Amino acid sequence: MRLSFLSALALFAIASPAAALLGDHEPSNDIIATTAIQLVPDSPVASDGGMFALTIGGGDIDFIGIGGLLAGDVVTVLTTPLVDAPDFEIPDTIVGVFDSAGTELCEGDDAFNNDLDNFPTGFGSLCRLQVPADGDYYVAATGFSVVPFDGSHLEEGAYSLTVSVTVLPEPGLLLQLVFGALGVVVLDKHRRGVAA
Repeated sequence: MRLSFLSALALFAIASPAAALLGDHEPSNDIIATTAIQLVPDSPVASDGGMFALTIGGGDIDFIGIGGLLAGDVVTVLTTPLVDAPDFEIPDTIVGVFDSAGTELCEGDDAFNNDLDNFPTGFGSLCRLQVPADGDYYVAATGFSVVPFDGSHLEEGAYSLTVSVTVLPEPGLLLQLVFGALGVVVLDKHRRGVAA
């Protein structure tokens, strides 16, 4: 049975997961207690992103919930300021990762040399954390201030937020793979020796 191009395209569309975008759900994403889980990893590498904005007048904090993480999963958070392209320096953001109790586990300010015109600093943010325990976690993005995540900043404007979760293989699995490959090599050498 041959499929027409349109039939194949329709099957591909049905089989492909729908693209999900993270959303800036103001004002319910200003604190962890009212923030929705928007990303639940379902593959070894799950990534999602969206357009956000620090509200006019400053003080805004944007939280995103990540559900069902396992100890050892790696969360990477990245922002790109969008107000003053091509410099990508406004708004000046800070990002962090929090556990479900609200404890800050990771914080990232300027991701140095991240803008396209090679300005020596750059104001997009980057934070990477290997989570210590199973559970739900929260990513936060806010404007730069001396005390981050307390709402005492004046930054405003649009930025993109990308959140990725990577599941690292367990050490036991890596050992099994190494010993399995070693066993294949030994078996192959043994068979070649017997054949000779």
